[in-house]
This record gives sequence, C-alpha cells and structure tokens, in this order.
Amino acid sequence: MSDGRARTGAPEVVLAGGGTTARFDGQRLRIVRGTTTWTMPVRAVRAAESTPGGGVRIELSGDPGDGRAARHGLGAGVSIPSRNAHAARAFTEQLQRALSTTATAADGHALVLVHTRQRVPSPRVRRLAAIGVAVLAYAAVLGAVGWRGPEGAGIALAVTGWMGPAGAGLLFFCWVRLIRDLVALRRRGITVSGRGEGTVRGFGGNVFYFRRLGYRTVDGEEFTRVESRGSVGVGTLGVGPVDVTYDPLDPRTATGPLSFHHVAVTLFLVLTGLVVLLVWAGVLLYALAG
Repeated sequence: MSDGRARTGAPEVVLAGGGTTARFDGQRLRIVRGTTTWTMPVRAVRAAESTPGGGVRIELSGDPGDGRAARHGLGAGVSIPSRNAHAARAFTEQLQRALSTTATAADGHALVLVHTRQRVPSPRVRRLAAIGVAVLAYAAVLGAVGWRGPEGAGIALAVTGWMGPAGAGLLFFCWVRLIRDLVALRRRGITVSGRGEGTVRGFGGNVFYFRRLGYRTVDGEEFTRVESRGSVGVGTLGVGPVDVTYDPLDPRTATGPLSFHHVAVTLFLVLTGLVVLLVWAGVLLYALAG
C-alpha cells in the first residue's frame, strides 16, 4: 500500500466518484469499489483520458475478450465520474505523464491483482446494534410484565421503565470513572513524592477537575500525567508538592490524595443510582406480584 507519496516525490493523487476511488502514486494504480481493490502497475494501463462528463476513463492494455477481463471484473477498463473537473484533470495528467515514460505491457489484464476484503461492521456499529437489540428486548419484557400485571402496572412500568437502565448506568459510570482505579491503587499502588502542576477540567463541566501530576517511579521513570479518577475540589489549583500514588503494573495510572470533593460527588451519584434502581425495582415487583 502506498504511503501517500509517489516515489518521485509527488503526492499520491486521489479521484473519487460514483462509488469508485482511484489512487495513483506514480507507479501503481489502485481502484477501490466497495470491498474490492484492484491494483495494477502503470504498464498495465494503455490509456487515460478525460470523459465528456468531467470524469476519467482508464483503459487496460491487451484484449479484454480473452477471458482475463472477466476474471478481474473491470472489463476493458474503468470510468470514474467526477464533479470536480480540477481533480479529474490533475489525476489524468499525472497518469498520462507516467504512461509517457513507461513501456506498456502486451497484456495488462494479466497484471491486475484483485483483493476482496470481508465486510465486517465497525466496533461502533456492532455496539450500537447490540444496544438496539437490548433496548427492544427490554421494552418487550416490560410490555409482557405490564400486560399480565395488575391494573395500572403497564402505565407504571411505562413511566418508570427508563429508571432501571439509568440507575444501572449511573452506578457503572461511578465504578469505571470514579472508583475502580482508586480501589486498584489502594490495593497495590506505590506512593512517592511528586508535584501538582495545576488542574484540568474533566467531564461534567465544573463538577470534575483533575490534577496534572509530575512524579518519578521507584524504577526511575518520570511521568507527567493527569490524575486518574481522582477529582479535586472546584477552585483547587493543585500546584506544589503532593504525594502521588501510581500503579506499578501501569505507572501511567496515578492519582493525588483523595479529596473531599471527590468523595462527596461519588457518594451523591452512587446514592442517586441506588434510589433510582430501588424505585424501578419496587414498580417491577408490584407488576410481577400481580
């Protein structure tokens, strides 16, 4: 794969249109359409010319009727429509310049390499799909429980149905973002003298602030890191000497002394999550009891 620059020093030129993307690095032409990529050297191309509509037509050398064209699927060549006449002209000129100094192969179709990658959903798409399935399943279960429950149970579940996921999500957030690393650091952390170098505003606007810590581990490694999951109080500058506890298994994870602000906010969020969950659980038990 090209690194984005031709070996002559010129940049790789890219032309896209009609679901097809062509890339030329001065020596190789790559054409991508969907999950399929065709790669060919310059000598496999017979001609490149602009089309009346402002695109580019690339013709391969050799006879496309001998069966080779059918195997790679491009036929005699490929047309790339483009609404950008400047890009089409630059791409055509770059390819024509290379063709003028390259001997054309007798059978360019034999030089075409085809690679088809498996279409795999991105992690984000898979995550969204899983969330969608979970939401539909949760709604279906609540609907079934409300239908079989006592009078008014369906309405109560419809009103409080969001509380279960919200309460569980809030508790999970507290564990991952505010508690987990502190538990790990308390169990196996090493404390050294370090220095607070100011604060950084984190998630939650003015709710969470994090010290920027400078410290050296007992192995002699020096780090300047934003503390992990240990919020300081609003207005606290955190500048000056401070004890730093870091994780010897991952020295980049560290925090300064635990602050009242962090404890208070964490307890408030945990209690809120528990109350929301208890209300939802009460309504669910009422519906199930019927």
